[in-house]
Amino acid sequence: MFRLTGCILAVIGCAGFAWNICLDGARRLMLLKRIKSIYETMKYYISYQKATIPETLCRLAEKGGEPFGEAFAEIDVRVCEKGEAFPAAWQSCMGKVMEDLPLTKTEKKLIMDFPASLGFMEENAQAGALDELLREINLHIEEIEKEHKSKNKMIMSLGVAAGVLISILLL
Repeated sequence: MFRLTGCILAVIGCAGFAWNICLDGARRLMLLKRIKSIYETMKYYISYQKATIPETLCRLAEKGGEPFGEAFAEIDVRVCEKGEAFPAAWQSCMGKVMEDLPLTKTEKKLIMDFPASLGFMEENAQAGALDELLREINLHIEEIEKEHKSKNKMIMSLGVAAGVLISILLL
């Protein structure tokens, strides 16, 4: 009886572990879509409303949205009130946010290098830099969406198979 219970729990545990891996992939895709939305909103504020980057971040912070809302508010405070350089404030605040996110190093680099790609004084250069970032993020999103379903099926199959194998070894 205990062996059977152990076998069932082993299969359930391995399947749960595989499910967790699949959820991390889905969270990664959701985060990239959120970042894309943020960059599109920034481009709108810069191109059409002629807002500066700190003003744009202030507006994005007001809209909220985890995990970036608080970081945007802190960047705005550091730049506008404390006079800190925008790239330094961005690196510091976004570095804290990026620590716990399930993004790859390349995707984190797209976010962390954002201030370096800006022409800080001219809105057309800023909008052009955001266009480039949007293209790169779209490529990452398309790549993840293509492989998402098949990868999830494989991960779940391997998780259940590992659970069955462990169960056989336990018997």
